[in-house]
Amino acid sequence: MTRRWSFLLALLLGACATTGPDTLPKPGETPRMVWPAAPEQARIEFITSFSSAEDLGLRKSFFRRILDFLVGSDDRRLSRPYAVAVNSEKVAVADPDTATVHLFEIQKKTYQQLDRAGKQLFASPIGVALGDDKLFVADSDLNKVFILDSRFETLQVLEDFQRPTSLAFDPVRQRLYVTDTLAHEVQVFDQDGGLLFKIGERGEQDRQFNFPSHLAFANDRLFVNDTMNFRIQVFDPDGRHLKTFGKHGDASGYFTQSKGVVADSDGHIYIADALANRVQIFDQNGSFLLEFGSGGDAPGAFHMPSGLATWNDKIYVADSNGTYFSFLGCPFILTSSLAACLCLM
Repeated sequence: MTRRWSFLLALLLGACATTGPDTLPKPGETPRMVWPAAPEQARIEFITSFSSAEDLGLRKSFFRRILDFLVGSDDRRLSRPYAVAVNSEKVAVADPDTATVHLFEIQKKTYQQLDRAGKQLFASPIGVALGDDKLFVADSDLNKVFILDSRFETLQVLEDFQRPTSLAFDPVRQRLYVTDTLAHEVQVFDQDGGLLFKIGERGEQDRQFNFPSHLAFANDRLFVNDTMNFRIQVFDPDGRHLKTFGKHGDASGYFTQSKGVVADSDGHIYIADALANRVQIFDQNGSFLLEFGSGGDAPGAFHMPSGLATWNDKIYVADSNGTYFSFLGCPFILTSSLAACLCLM
């Protein structure tokens, strides 16, 4: 039986150092899924989950409908959502198992799949970022990063990588940050694809990495998941080291296999801890605040969460091995209807 991979949308309420969901409704009310559990103040609440365009009531683009008529319909369901990027118009999801990037345009109510950049078919797209009018895709098998315009035409192909893994875009400086995992470094490019500088080398000291994976740019800070050093390193936009936090372990505030990292407008830092099936929240100084999620198939449970993104203080989680995706947010729990999703976006 085909498993239902899914994608999670969440909304931040705040931060508190208590874990566990609270799903007990009042008489006549819809069950709520919030973290932390009562009697603590709810900080995160489930909004919706989806694994296909149909879940959001989206239609295919005009050209996709023509192509489907000619060659047959495509499969629009997520297979292994690994990375996610969000802006005011789009939700982009990198799906390496189907070698595609899924593009959900909720306001326009359209959906599109990209399986190539120009004539180059994607092999394993695992990193994605959105600029003002650009889409960036990192393909770890091709060892390339593709820069596409608003029509998804190829503007530039960056190729000097051993294994590009994750992407982050600085909209103010128009810079693209790329983790090159096997090179143990972050490469920084200008808007035209010119290399500006590199950050890191292999090691355990500050400004050194051991197989860095995911990264994010927010609040004028670059956050790098230094995966095999089991820590997060924080830099300014020019690569100057600011702080390091995190240690190896399975207790709260520690990492077993950290992946996605992102920060919201209040400075809270979110880390997806894949093996522990949880997302942990830290303050700006790296102090642990709250965690949510667990293993399983119920709403609020994960199967190897990987990519994270935020937009308007809502949290998007790509659950890379999940059969059912659920998440938390503010004090209102919404189901997967489009109207509920739109009213929070």
